[in-house]
Amino acid sequence: MSKPLIPLAAMLALSMSAQATPANDDMGVWISNTFQTDFGGSPYLAFLELHPRTRSDNSKFNQMIVRPLLGYKVTKKLQLWAGYTWQGEYNDQTDFELATNDIMEQLQWIDNWTPQLNFQYRFRLEQRLFAHEDDVGHRMRHRVRLVYSIPDSKAYLIALDELFVYFNDIETGRLSHSVQSGVNQNRSYVGVGYKLAPFVNVDTGYQLQYVHNYGSPDLVNHVWLTNMNFNF
Repeated sequence: MSKPLIPLAAMLALSMSAQATPANDDMGVWISNTFQTDFGGSPYLAFLELHPRTRSDNSKFNQMIVRPLLGYKVTKKLQLWAGYTWQGEYNDQTDFELATNDIMEQLQWIDNWTPQLNFQYRFRLEQRLFAHEDDVGHRMRHRVRLVYSIPDSKAYLIALDELFVYFNDIETGRLSHSVQSGVNQNRSYVGVGYKLAPFVNVDTGYQLQYVHNYGSPDLVNHVWLTNMNFNF
């Protein structure tokens, strides 16, 4: 199966699962702020993401992502990254006590197919260290992204799809229905963006997040996502 078809096949499998067990619906707002630099044209890269999220029809703050990474440009198109993710899970009872700490490695391929069309492929591995769990979750993330720059304009269109797959199971405890080998979730996003300055761009749009839960109803999350990107 070709790579662009993998996320589509995953979504089909998830939709078939949803037909067997009705999924829960939710709506939230995510705001991703990213900062990236190549230190003035060097092969070395640094990246930081700060990303708050809401849930329960945008009525409750529930997550904060902090993700620092260091990278290296192997070629003009190929980049290798390594870093860390702190995923803070917030609620009134536990505050951020259930935060997840991920060690991660990433390969990224960036290519201008035409003067207007940019393609990006990202493959990420995560070793997930969960609060109050002895087992480590091993997860793969596979993302394809297209950006079309509108001619004679600072505006652009963006679309991406990202598939999440776990390689192992956690059999007992609070994560027994969410960490199981196989497809974990899929995210599909479409939006419109604008280049505010040579080093700043912003895009905003709709993201469908489908989370596959084993033994409990799946989640269909309708997200209004905004990305603010700073490149130095």
